[in-house]
Amino acid sequence: MSLPARRNLIVHYHEIGLKGRNRSVFERALVTNLRRATSDLHDLHPKRLPGRILVPIPEGVDPAAVADRVGRVFGIANYALARGGIVDFDAICELAADAMRAAPFETFAVRARAAHSTFPMSAREINEKLGAWLLENVGGRVNLSNPDRTCRVEIVGDLVLIYADRSSGPGGLPVGVSGRVAVLLSAGIDSPVAAARLMRRGARCMFVHFHSQPFTDASSVRNALEIAGILTRYQYDSNLYLAPLAPAQQQIATECPEALRTVLYRRMMVRIASELAVRDGAAALVTGDSLGQVASQTLENLSVVEAASRLPVLRPLVGMDKIEIIAEAQRLGTFDVSSAPCQEACVLFEPKSPATRARLFDVERAERVLDVSALTTEAADAAEVRVIRFPPAS
Repeated sequence: MSLPARRNLIVHYHEIGLKGRNRSVFERALVTNLRRATSDLHDLHPKRLPGRILVPIPEGVDPAAVADRVGRVFGIANYALARGGIVDFDAICELAADAMRAAPFETFAVRARAAHSTFPMSAREINEKLGAWLLENVGGRVNLSNPDRTCRVEIVGDLVLIYADRSSGPGGLPVGVSGRVAVLLSAGIDSPVAAARLMRRGARCMFVHFHSQPFTDASSVRNALEIAGILTRYQYDSNLYLAPLAPAQQQIATECPEALRTVLYRRMMVRIASELAVRDGAAALVTGDSLGQVASQTLENLSVVEAASRLPVLRPLVGMDKIEIIAEAQRLGTFDVSSAPCQEACVLFEPKSPATRARLFDVERAERVLDVSALTTEAADAAEVRVIRFPPAS
């Protein structure tokens, strides 16, 4: 071994590798996000290598903590803690033995890969010779089709990395490569999952939460702040707008047909969110709507609500059922907060029998008694913005 074996995190991507001439843009974004995700642990310096990214871990930094942060970075297919460096075959054998002995196994395989390699042995030679050495010195039986444990050797130039344990990443694209969107963030289960799905496609999210204070308590705002904090772990900085809906609700409840209240509330929400989105540089709205889940989410009502928006409305959950959404919220880490009781804005002056198939003509006629433009501007101007960062500033 010509240099001491070093600790590294080796990161692989999948979808980024399909980007052709633009791949370097996505790789740079992923490197930036890796640095931001771990910025409070150490000023790490991820390195772009052919088809992968290497994150050297200095002495004194907990590798498990780095791996935990990296495991939430969108754009990563899988990652592994690896040992290695500029080493010879004897060192590879010793490092492979350490990696394989970390967990029991009966059968094993060796998988070596080389990219732009200057190492004196080919990947095939390493597979054969290292496999024979492990068979003699560590034990087990070789099974190339379905091994209990796999020793992986990656060679890039003169750098050799060895590991046997690999974790799946969240996949997708790095946050920031697909523009900016505005998420209508309730304190419930659905909209945080919708936000995470857009982040996974590379979009950066700003959040708009509507409250009905002083007619409701502050519980929905508290929950929304906590949910936004969890989501910010995946994109590192967020703007959360807390927009008052009560003035518009009061006028709608007083002057408009009761059955249309819910649809009218939601049309005001998308107008206000559109205004805030434009001010914040977002190009689309995102909602947690799932077709047919509640009265406001029938095809007719969704169409009527979307007609009030200045921007495209994206609905990443539209074809999912509640069980699927709950499972995703649990994986995301928002489910417990979203399940906590709170007073949401839409329950204020809620109609007893909401319209499930509202017609745009009827809705627009009902809105003629409202100063829609003034209500929209006043609510947007009154919105309070909270800036959330992860990791939080020390």
